This record gives sequence, C-alpha cells and structure tokens, in this order.
Amino acid sequence: MQVRLYQYFLLPVLIGMILGIPAVSNSAEKQHGSHKKATGVVVQKAGALAVQTPDGATYQLNPNRELRHGQEPFKEGDEVTVLVDENNMVIDMHLKGQKAAHQFVTGKLVYVGKMKKAIKLQTSEGEKVFPLERLEVKTGAIPEGTQVTVELNEAGTVIDLHRADKDKGKH
Repeated sequence: MQVRLYQYFLLPVLIGMILGIPAVSNSAEKQHGSHKKATGVVVQKAGALAVQTPDGATYQLNPNRELRHGQEPFKEGDEVTVLVDENNMVIDMHLKGQKAAHQFVTGKLVYVGKMKKAIKLQTSEGEKVFPLERLEVKTGAIPEGTQVTVELNEAGTVIDLHRADKDKGKH
C-alpha cells in the first residue's frame, strides 16, 4: 500500500517541483551574462539618492558618475534601469527605456595602471588605452598577456573586465 502511495502521489509531486522551480523568475530582473539588470525608482535614503528595485534591493547613486558619463544626475522619482556586476556593484545606469550603447573590446592585456585608472590592450587594430570607471575593475588575478574582454560605456570608459574565454557570448 505504501509503495502505491509513493508511486501515484509523491513521485509526480516531486517531479513537478523539480521541473517547476526553474520556471519561477522575477520579471523585474534579467540576467545579462554575469550581470544583473533591474529596474527601479530613485528614492531619498539617509540623505542621499539611491535606487529601490521591486525586490527590495537598494543601490546607492553617485551623482559624479552620471556627470562623468555625460548624463544629467538622476532625480528622486526617476525610473531607471540598473546594471549590476557579479560583485553586486552598479556598473551602469540609464533612465528606463533609454538604450545602453555599450561596446565590447577584446585584446591581450598589456597593463593595468597601478596609479592611473587606465588599461592597455593589444587588439587587432593596435594598442588601445581605455580609462577605468573605478579601481575595482582592475584585473587582480588576471596576468598580463591574457586575452580579456572589456565593456565600455557610452563615454568609452571600462565598466567591466573579464577573461575573453570566460564569458564567450554571455555579455
């Protein structure tokens, strides 16, 4: 009798749970390679501006970043799209509905400046130097000579960096 219970009731429930769980997702967020894309609203939090997403996550805003990117600083109430890297750091933000025009450049890592926020790549078009958005983008464990892919924002600044073979086709 107990074998029938497992066969007719518990087994289908278990199979349904296993197949159904991956289908559950939050429509407010999308994965973009190793990045997470979410929409939210700019709010005042502890005297500073932040983005509050529908799932309750809060990301601090830096008005200087918008100015460096050639954007007007966001205002309270603005609906925005946030791009967050694998370390949960905001790497880019735009008004909701505004398209991001990012470029990806792959090349051999020549150097990452220790004092200057810059990176040099040897590409098929020659050596290219790009400014870094923040020092956290630095390569750390990636040795010079490694093929890397950098993501450039609209201002031509590196906002993310990965080994070229790590994220093939994921960005």
